[in-house]
Amino acid sequence: MLLIAGLFVGYVRSYLDDEQQTTFFIKKFPAFQVEFVDPFASEGDSPDISDLSTIDRKSLVDYCKYRFGVTADSDEALDECAHHIPAYIPAYLKQ
Repeated sequence: MLLIAGLFVGYVRSYLDDEQQTTFFIKKFPAFQVEFVDPFASEGDSPDISDLSTIDRKSLVDYCKYRFGVTADSDEALDECAHHIPAYIPAYLKQ
């Protein structure tokens, strides 16, 4: 049962006000990966998609696919995904 749950539940960590927060979500596709990385999940300046390292870009592609169902890895698709900043980022930081 835990294996099945692990296929459909993921989480991402965010860093706000010097605290780490963990947000769980239902994956759009089953996968063994449970922890995901969102380079936009902090109150710091968000990097440009084109400036991401290969590893960070791959992490963002995976996160966008499983969290939001965005399967393309173009700059435009990832930029669209980045605009889906989840509710765990306070509204005043989204501006």
